[in-house]
Amino acid sequence: MRKRTFALVGVAMALMLFTWVAGAAEPAVTFETIDRETHRDIEVATPLVSYIFSEDGGVMKSAYLTFAPYGSTVIELVPGTTTLEREDDDALVRQYSKLSEYPFSIAGNEGELYSSEISEGVDGELILEFTGSYEGAQIAKRFTIRPDSFYVVDFQLQIDNPSDEPLPIDVVLGKRILNDKSPDLHYLYDGVASVNLLAEGSYYDFGGLGLLDKQTVFFLSAENGGQLDPFALRAEDGEQRYGVRLTAESGRTELDSSLYGGRRRYLLMEAAGLAILDEPGVGSRMMIPVIRFLSMLYNATGNYGWAIILLTILVRVILYPLMRKQYHSMARMQKLQPKLKQLQERFKDDKQLLQQKMMKLYKDEKVNPMGGCLPMFVQLPIIYVIWRAVLYSAELIHLSPGFLWIPDLSLHDPYFILVVLTTAIMVLQQYLMSPMTASGGADQPATAKYMGYLFPLMMAFLLWRFPAGLWLYYLLTTAAQVGQQAFVNWEMRRADGPSGTIDVSATVESEDDGDAEA
Repeated sequence: MRKRTFALVGVAMALMLFTWVAGAAEPAVTFETIDRETHRDIEVATPLVSYIFSEDGGVMKSAYLTFAPYGSTVIELVPGTTTLEREDDDALVRQYSKLSEYPFSIAGNEGELYSSEISEGVDGELILEFTGSYEGAQIAKRFTIRPDSFYVVDFQLQIDNPSDEPLPIDVVLGKRILNDKSPDLHYLYDGVASVNLLAEGSYYDFGGLGLLDKQTVFFLSAENGGQLDPFALRAEDGEQRYGVRLTAESGRTELDSSLYGGRRRYLLMEAAGLAILDEPGVGSRMMIPVIRFLSMLYNATGNYGWAIILLTILVRVILYPLMRKQYHSMARMQKLQPKLKQLQERFKDDKQLLQQKMMKLYKDEKVNPMGGCLPMFVQLPIIYVIWRAVLYSAELIHLSPGFLWIPDLSLHDPYFILVVLTTAIMVLQQYLMSPMTASGGADQPATAKYMGYLFPLMMAFLLWRFPAGLWLYYLLTTAAQVGQQAFVNWEMRRADGPSGTIDVSATVESEDDGDAEA
């Protein structure tokens, strides 16, 4: 026994060591310069987004979400920019609309060529600084992109105004096409979200503005919003130009802000200070605590693979009493099938009497016909919430180390080992259900038996590209169910004795005697 314990501990330690060794590289920010005729563009790549910054105006010309979790697609967030992927080499090709106004451009400053400087900060962050001029003032735009900041880009605007006269400046965030399919323009006033543009002086503090739809967010939030006012004006082409307006007094004026340009994820938006913008539904609210707990397990273990394993074990332990009750109820119902069949044949012409006899049988055998269903209905919401939580944590998992042979648990298993293992265990689970139907297995339709084995194969065929983290969770859940089911089968055999079946003949005689007396 002690040798077996040491062996199990050794295997667990080996797996953990292999997990650390096989862990994915730390997320990083890379860049590449692209020379144009009059200026250069800078392509910046993070694990989630590919950006294009340009010396032509010192602007962001593209924010392309390259990471597409299961059920979503890659998407360009900057209006007026179309991003395509070449089929031959997967390189990104950008196409720009002629009338576009790009994020962080200054109205009236179009065509101004900025000089750029690229440097690296602490913890692998990349800093892009563009310097130019506007109306005699010196303009400096600084973008900071961190590898672990998910969808957030920090932006700092510095204006040195040598004149004694104040200089009004409109920082454009983009253009919005005015139709029913366009994302809504949202604002933050005094910590409250609104879709209305309020009049100047009707609020104390402006928090930011941007576009939101069901899937994505492109929102600029300001730290010193007291000196800002939003604007949303109709442009010459009929589109709506929106951004923030500030007044640069004589000397230096600074604006500190951050842009969240990414998928609509509550916890990621919360980390960016934008939780007030999101209104999660009931299902999402149930997911949030699970995601937080999963993240806590990740922080404790350093790997989402182990976090999913611990979460699965904990859930199976909590649900075991319900599972045990369900399996026992299913087993008892299966053992009653021969007697139920006889009752159905005997009282097929009297449905009311048949129901009475069946209810009496359930009472005598202490079996609740709904006992196997209720625990299942209780488990389904829990399983669904955990499943959605793992899927909803795709970005968090994507930026974490790999697990065993899987470099990224947010994507599909590259070798489909988890799919094969889970399918095999599901087939085994169907086989282990045979003892429950031992007394009535001969009467079970062949089609039902085959479907029990065919379902795992159909599921594997349909869901083979599911994220590996979900397959890991389902593998562990199914394996735990098989173990629990095998234990319940053993319990039932031990409790029933050698025969393990209901004496149908004795029961029939009892029913006959009762009918004769009646």
